[in-house]
Amino acid sequence: MFTLITVVSLVSFASFYSLLYFRGKWILETILSLTLPWINSGVLRAAPNVNLGWFVEKLLGQAMGLLYGPDWKRLRKIFDPAFTHAAAVTRIDGVVSAARQYVEELPQMALGGPRQASHDQASYSIPVQKAFTKFSYFLTAKTIYGPMTREEETELWQVTEKRVMLNQYWVGGGIYRFETTARLHDKLAVQRLEEFIHEWHDYNVRIVDVRRRRGESPPIITYWEELEAGNISSTELLQTLDELLMLNLDVITHVTTWFITLMATHEQATNELREEIATYKDDLNQYLASTSTHLHRSFLESMRIRPFAIFTIGESSSSVKNFHGVLVKPNTQVLVDVLAINVRNPFWGPNSEAFDPGRLKNIKPSDVRKISASFSYNKGANFMPQLRYNLHSFGIGSRKCMGQFVAGHIVKSLVVHLFDRYDVQSIDENKANASASAGMGSWTPKSDAVLRLTRRDGVL
Repeated sequence: MFTLITVVSLVSFASFYSLLYFRGKWILETILSLTLPWINSGVLRAAPNVNLGWFVEKLLGQAMGLLYGPDWKRLRKIFDPAFTHAAAVTRIDGVVSAARQYVEELPQMALGGPRQASHDQASYSIPVQKAFTKFSYFLTAKTIYGPMTREEETELWQVTEKRVMLNQYWVGGGIYRFETTARLHDKLAVQRLEEFIHEWHDYNVRIVDVRRRRGESPPIITYWEELEAGNISSTELLQTLDELLMLNLDVITHVTTWFITLMATHEQATNELREEIATYKDDLNQYLASTSTHLHRSFLESMRIRPFAIFTIGESSSSVKNFHGVLVKPNTQVLVDVLAINVRNPFWGPNSEAFDPGRLKNIKPSDVRKISASFSYNKGANFMPQLRYNLHSFGIGSRKCMGQFVAGHIVKSLVVHLFDRYDVQSIDENKANASASAGMGSWTPKSDAVLRLTRRDGVL
């Protein structure tokens, strides 16, 4: 799941707003060149509840991603082992099998019903968002819960739908920032919140009980043992599971749908992908794990121009920060403008808004280890910072998204099997270039394209 001109958004910035305004564009772009190293330095902390108030506190206030310092490190140590690169690689076989089966069953999701996509029909249409939301979600869930029965998946989805319904309240803020006003003016919202918390707890208790009776030890059992040992609270555990699954449902859906939509509207990228699939068809595990392929570059490029969030979560420092002479007071909330890093950035050249995976071919994160101490907008990009400071995809530094490897394998495997088995076209190609809007029930803009799938003879 950020712009150059509006790099920082400050909660209490009146004292130096005029300085930023009169100094103009150069100062703001200079701030950008230092903002990422500062955030990466680990001196920042997230604002309580992300400054969104009581409703978020009840829903996600103790989730790992909203904590900092010792509490964040404690939870990260508990949850991280199941999501490391090494752990994710061991599950690629299962991901590949699941992707192959899912693509084979896509006709069931055809517009007009399965009859419209019978084997007698060469092609059919599917809505990209509806068709690809559950695949990544349930594979991520199985990373935590282990193999799941159809009944367990159905029950999880029912709880998830109730959780997604709550987004309209915390995203909107307003009366939901305070318990008194929320209970006074929207009793239904509070009732839904309390019902979800109760059902989410019960679902996980049942899963743990079933796994223990079977003698199975998926990560959820390890998490529960940490709970019983007093190393994590029930609220921290359940809210972090919510973060990993339900909060990130929008994120993984955004990443998946835009990757597919962008590939579908760029023939050259698709052709190169198919050539690469033919080369790696006998070693898909290596292919999906590799970060030096056209597939991986296309994955990163889709996240570059369609990041799942426009701004980062607000963070602050307890000390004064100096951005090229602009002093930022302690505890000032700072937001990083992702589009400024990913798109409106001289590093990416004049066609920075275009989907062009080839631009990443000769760029490696280790190419340059130092950021130039001088930057002149008038002179252009006279420096070559390392990629880590010019691409915001899974976060920054030690706080990078824990599920990045799991998500990457899942999404790439789905794309490989989809484009190998089908010619994929966007019925409305303007959808790929439009800035999709997110409704109040969602916090990320997902592609809402309709795809036309035409069967082809693949190599897998």
